[in-house]
Amino acid sequence: MLVQVGIGLQFLMQKIKTKISKASIYQFENFFHLNSINESFSSSYSDENQLKVVANILKNDSIKAIEITHFNSPPSIIPSKYYDKSIKAKYLETNSKISRSIEEDTSIDKKLTVIYSKNENLSQILKNDEKKINHTNHFTKLYNYLIGQLNNSDGLLFFISLSDISFEVIIFNNNKFVFFNSFDISDENEFLYYTFFVLKNYHGSINSDKIIFLGKYERFNKFYDLVSKYSKIDFIEDNINSLASHESRSFSILNENNIRK
Repeated sequence: MLVQVGIGLQFLMQKIKTKISKASIYQFENFFHLNSINESFSSSYSDENQLKVVANILKNDSIKAIEITHFNSPPSIIPSKYYDKSIKAKYLETNSKISRSIEEDTSIDKKLTVIYSKNENLSQILKNDEKKINHTNHFTKLYNYLIGQLNNSDGLLFFISLSDISFEVIIFNNNKFVFFNSFDISDENEFLYYTFFVLKNYHGSINSDKIIFLGKYERFNKFYDLVSKYSKIDFIEDNINSLASHESRSFSILNENNIRK
């Protein structure tokens, strides 16, 4: 059963310009997306035929490393100077079910430690692979990218990644990370409510602080128009040369809500 992935905005995900020696896998709760040398497709974990295809692709001798980005569960984010590895599991107790292996990332600036549950749905096809496998949470990639965009900005910056059924917001204050969360929404009015609820709680001043959307898509024009009535908005768009340090010059946003079986 093939699965098609449309363009959405639940997650900011770099569409990595895959090096000839690397395969990239993006793992969601119920499906995954593979980018390799000559292949790019999505599949559910229950599609045994597709899993066999993936296993064969990854056996290619030209692929020396596999990079897995996890979108499947909310991370816990801890200032690195306060992080205690001995209680790693406890950091996740309030955020997600601890039923899978726990991974940790360190942000590129060494300021944050990101704890998350690793999706094990592909473990069978990866366990015998001798290639180097790197795991990263999607928040870590998002944060690493955004800190390169701050440019010593003063005040609050609200970055939003938007999808049909939810959105994520990450906030920096005077170049320092202060907040990350996701919210389920059913329409643009709920989006507006949660956006300004967060803004108000972080002492944002309407018409003085800027909301920056990660990507600009016609399907969300109603959202942009509504927010722009109350706040300055801006966009980080697909065609800018902003992801060069992350191996890509474009965005691709994968959204589980856009899966069509």
